Amino acid sequence: MAKYRAKVGLRYPTPGSLKTVLAAGGVSKLSEAQLEKVKFKEVKAGSLCDDIPDKSIKSLLAQGSIEEVTPTAKKTRKGS
Repeated sequence: MAKYRAKVGLRYPTPGSLKTVLAAGGVSKLSEAQLEKVKFKEVKAGSLCDDIPDKSIKSLLAQGSIEEVTPTAKKTRKGS
């Protein structure tokens, strides 16, 4: 599974609240009552954001708002 790091501050619905947001057609279409129940996660630039909604990854990568980070392999010395 890929890991991502925020390059800017981000605010997105938690996985548990995403269903409500998608059913409404987006955050801007939520009623006040729905919005009060939705929980958001705020991530600072430089922080990992592994739980970002899959639906958002492609566009956030294209915007430069997130970057994929892969673990670096440990180098081994010859003869070790």
